[in-house]
Amino acid sequence: MPRPAGVGSTDVPPRGARGPPRPLEPGVVVLDVVFLAVTAALFALVALVAKGVEKLGPEARPSSARPAGRGGERS
Repeated sequence: MPRPAGVGSTDVPPRGARGPPRPLEPGVVVLDVVFLAVTAALFALVALVAKGVEKLGPEARPSSARPAGRGGERS
């Protein structure tokens, strides 16, 4: 006897139902470690570039005292 239209299968779990947690596959863990290593390497590279650019610029001089403007003395 054919099923009436619109009737779903009883094999489908209800919404929000979860099965038992699956163990992590070794490939997934390796990809996580690779991602963290690449992220740390990129941050280190950006820090080195920033340090190099800072050395290329002129020496920083202390700012001189400026006279107070129209707003009066500022604290």
